[in-house]
Amino acid sequence: MQYRLTYGLGIIALLAVTLLYWPVLHFNFVWDDWQSFHDTPWLTQGDQWKHYIFRDFNNWKYYFRPLGVGLFALQLRLFAGAPGPMHAVSLALHLIDVTLVGVLAWRCATLSRVNPGRYPWLAPLCMLIYGLHPALIETVAWIGCQFDLMLVLLVLLGLIANLGIQRPYPRAATTMTIFFLAACTKEAAISFPLLLVLFDWILFSGRKDQRFGASIGATLRRNWHTYMGIVVAGIAYLGFRHWALGSVTSNFSTTAAPSLARLREISTIYVHYLQVMIWPMSGMSPIHPYLHKEFLGPITLDALFSIVVTLGIVGGGLYLALRHKAPIGYILVAITAALLPVLHIIPVEFEFEMNLYHERYATMALAMACSMAPLLRRPARLSDHIPDRVARLTTAISVSLWIVFSIIGIRLVLPNWTNDVTLWRSALLLNPHDIQPKNNLLFIYMKNKDYAAARKFGDEVLADPAPCTPCMLKIALLALWQHEPDRAAIALERVRRSTEIIRNKSTLHTYYLLTGQLLMQQGQLKDAQGVLRAALALAPEDAETKEVLNSALASERQEIPTHQ
Repeated sequence: MQYRLTYGLGIIALLAVTLLYWPVLHFNFVWDDWQSFHDTPWLTQGDQWKHYIFRDFNNWKYYFRPLGVGLFALQLRLFAGAPGPMHAVSLALHLIDVTLVGVLAWRCATLSRVNPGRYPWLAPLCMLIYGLHPALIETVAWIGCQFDLMLVLLVLLGLIANLGIQRPYPRAATTMTIFFLAACTKEAAISFPLLLVLFDWILFSGRKDQRFGASIGATLRRNWHTYMGIVVAGIAYLGFRHWALGSVTSNFSTTAAPSLARLREISTIYVHYLQVMIWPMSGMSPIHPYLHKEFLGPITLDALFSIVVTLGIVGGGLYLALRHKAPIGYILVAITAALLPVLHIIPVEFEFEMNLYHERYATMALAMACSMAPLLRRPARLSDHIPDRVARLTTAISVSLWIVFSIIGIRLVLPNWTNDVTLWRSALLLNPHDIQPKNNLLFIYMKNKDYAAARKFGDEVLADPAPCTPCMLKIALLALWQHEPDRAAIALERVRRSTEIIRNKSTLHTYYLLTGQLLMQQGQLKDAQGVLRAALALAPEDAETKEVLNSALASERQEIPTHQ
């Protein structure tokens, strides 16, 4: 009867999550979904998908995600490129993740000698908190985030298999297979071995008063077969990756920075993710731009605070987990292990990652925290000062309020992901001077042929003194389409004064191309030909440049050969 109550409450939790996220079934593609699934034939035409599931999808240089890309290819062929059914798959994956969080929470409760029959609401509550956490809005509403949903699914499945399969060799074979599949889904699967060892330490290392060496021995005796399997699976993955990409690292470029600057950046990101996990409703956005040089200046009080908090939490968590086998220490270590791939520990190129953090990258850490919540116990010292009834009432009120605010947050933020216009409008509200939302919004208006909206927004961008070279190029292009050379000249002058045309060959080529078209509209054909020849020198194979130059030369009955 008690288990039936648990199952019933779990179903109610799943229905609540489904109801809240049901609107995503009517959402469109957003952001790079268009390039990935609609505008290019990578996964839809012929047998091209056989190439792109291994390399070159979305022009990736560093990612190797054949399982995730393969799932996208299957969906595109089954659903004929319609976004609605693909959103349904995202929602289904999220519901499976929510269910697995509940299963892992149940296993943690039973293996730590908590009788879940006495607390039938425990696992369903863990499911509800995870399923309704606002930080996961992005993963459910953005089809491209199915990588994250699949990774969480496989990691949870691997941990559950490791805890549930009793015979060592079947357990090792199952766990190593799941790890290999997780690695082929997303590189962040590197956290899985750490989480696997942590769960073994929590549940199978022995009593608290046992010697440290004896605890290590107990853990290894139970699961050394699985650890060897994980090593074999890791080597197999690296070999598979090398075969597909030509190297293990894909010539990954890193940036040099002083050690203190690296520590500042890592600790700042870590604290941001803690804030996302505890109170995500503040500042939710698809982008969180930053510049590397922000961490190179004199250290500030905020930076010092972040460093102290990070070192305190990481060091304290390890001490509590290893020395005292305290549940709060376990959870802190699990959160840290899950966040390791996204903390910029390996310094990356700015062009590769222009955002300090993303809410969706907290997904794995949230899954671990919610799954391990049943391990928590009220400290004995606290019981001496606060009556049980007061503590339970305070906890119930706090959790209830958090769930209410989470529901409100989802209701407010989820509609922003309906389409690209609503997405970048919302991002612009939080980042009014950032290049990415302005440039993307102009692009979407022009792509949708909403030229009135594009012109109106272009006026706002022109009035903003903050530099946005890509925006100016789009404003100039629209002005040329509408035969407004004076407006195009204003935008191109802003481009000419920018430093980006010096640093970026593609930007300089576009500037020359648009300037040539401007001069043609002004009747300055000789000057236009010179500028367009300069553009062609930068991009000799560009068909549009050749076409425009041919048009300029045609007025004087000249034509360049198309093979030049």
